[in-house]
Amino acid sequence: ARGTIKLDFFITKRFFWFASAYVENDFLQNLKLRTAIASGPGYQFIERGDFKGIFKDMTFYAEAGPTYFNEDYRDNRLTDDRSSFRARVAMKWDWPLFDGRVTLYHYNEIFPSVQNASDFFFTMDNGVRMKIFAGLASGFQVTTRYNNRPPAGTGDTDNLYLLTLGYAFDTTRKR
Repeated sequence: ARGTIKLDFFITKRFFWFASAYVENDFLQNLKLRTAIASGPGYQFIERGDFKGIFKDMTFYAEAGPTYFNEDYRDNRLTDDRSSFRARVAMKWDWPLFDGRVTLYHYNEIFPSVQNASDFFFTMDNGVRMKIFAGLASGFQVTTRYNNRPPAGTGDTDNLYLLTLGYAFDTTRKR
């Protein structure tokens, strides 16, 4: 299970400051709780209305900042708990098509360690969302998580294939 929350504080129309939290639990990876708390600058490279035609609703942003990264494991005989200071680099691309009835998207985050450049955690979501009726939406998503220092006895890559059904609502504020 994974959960994220992120707040963007816009300083200009394109430049913003973010604060984010990432939490994850993964029984198969012996992971009790992975936590990443980050803050830093971001930039909205492509905003709705920058292009015409089929590209008119496309958005793309990138952000980076320092992160406190913590991993607590269920069985410390297999792997010791780890805490480190890391960077967080993320990007998100959304491309709504057909008046927003279908949306293609890509989102990734990488957390490279500041103390050890060969230690990093990466997560990526790729998918398509489709509006069914009003706020009801369905989608297909592929999520990849890569940990180059996985717990003993586990693999370094997890791939999840998700069929989703949910309710979507727009929380963006017009600037």
